[in-house]
Amino acid sequence: MSEDTNLFITRGEALELLSSSWNPEQEREWVSLKDALGRVTAKPLYSQNTMPVYRISQLDGIAVRSSDFINGIPDTSGWVKGVDYVQADTGDDFPDEFDTVIPVEDTHYDSDGRLGLAKGLTLKAGDCVGAAGTAVRQGDLIVDAQVRLTPLHLSMLALSGIYHLEVLRKPRVIYIPTGSELITAGIRPERGQTIESNSLMVTALLEQWGADVTCYPIIKDKPEELAEALDKALQAADLVLINGGSSRGAEDFNTALLRKRADLFRHGVRAIPGRPVGMAIIAGKPVINMPGPTFATFLAMDWCVSGLVHHYYGLPAPQRPKVKVSLTKALEKRPDYEFYFRMMVTGKDGGYEATPLGWDRNLPDSLLKMDAILIVPIGVAGYQAGEEVEVELMCGPEYL
Repeated sequence: MSEDTNLFITRGEALELLSSSWNPEQEREWVSLKDALGRVTAKPLYSQNTMPVYRISQLDGIAVRSSDFINGIPDTSGWVKGVDYVQADTGDDFPDEFDTVIPVEDTHYDSDGRLGLAKGLTLKAGDCVGAAGTAVRQGDLIVDAQVRLTPLHLSMLALSGIYHLEVLRKPRVIYIPTGSELITAGIRPERGQTIESNSLMVTALLEQWGADVTCYPIIKDKPEELAEALDKALQAADLVLINGGSSRGAEDFNTALLRKRADLFRHGVRAIPGRPVGMAIIAGKPVINMPGPTFATFLAMDWCVSGLVHHYYGLPAPQRPKVKVSLTKALEKRPDYEFYFRMMVTGKDGGYEATPLGWDRNLPDSLLKMDAILIVPIGVAGYQAGEEVEVELMCGPEYL
């Protein structure tokens, strides 16, 4: 069967079609603060505390009475600690009779332990004293709804007296690896066999995005077994991922199965690698049939599944940092498709240059040395060597 590229859609069109057709129910659950990192808030969270409860010292020093400084710096050689002044460390309260803090840098003691103050010291009542509620006040909004919690959020929530909170339930994703040639990792492959390794990558990505993942055992290329696995997955999951069998081979049964079951089905996007991805809505739930090759699976996860998981939460999908690079080699592609080029980026003359990692390299050499991805858009046939383009970084610039 020949391909009709007129039926293919762009990645953006595909994701918009799926997102507009999927309205997942956002259930809530309670978690403790210590388990809340990376979770998404279900509602706004307001402070239960006023902090500090009373005034505090804003730095290390001594607390004094400002009234003792009305006529300038007094003679402190006879001052007694606990009577004329007290120690005031950062964040500490101190007795009410003292109203001002002098920084430790402006104090000194002689060999007999007598207090001295820096020459030229200026002081006014209330210096270096934080009033009650300067950190947070009861009723202050701490975190809004639909916010993914970071370590800094956790600290502020604890300060605010919030130790249990409602978050959105994680989306349940079921991953179904398919293919009669697949064997479980840990078994030595024989002729005609391939190790099923994509589940590790898929699981790690989904957990990173905040999903609960269940991986099914390998399903052989038998239509009745595929149908049974899909039915079971749809009963339990919010989102179903099928890996393999998405193209046009003799045993690629998944496309026919999805086309038969789906309320909405599209097969093929105008992007290479990963062109034969299948996208369906079945019983109101997305089912994504990803191509089997590792890089094609990664790309389908990267633009499609990531977009759907973040749509579930009502959040934008994360964007990679981008940098301008100078190409070391010319690139060519079909102008009617997007194309993902794997790039190795190095620093040069205060900027960056990028070398494409060709398909002649083995998988570890090409995928693990990939510092960036260059997405050449539809309508562009390629670039010349030395041309400046923008790439998406797969790592921080400190590693280039």
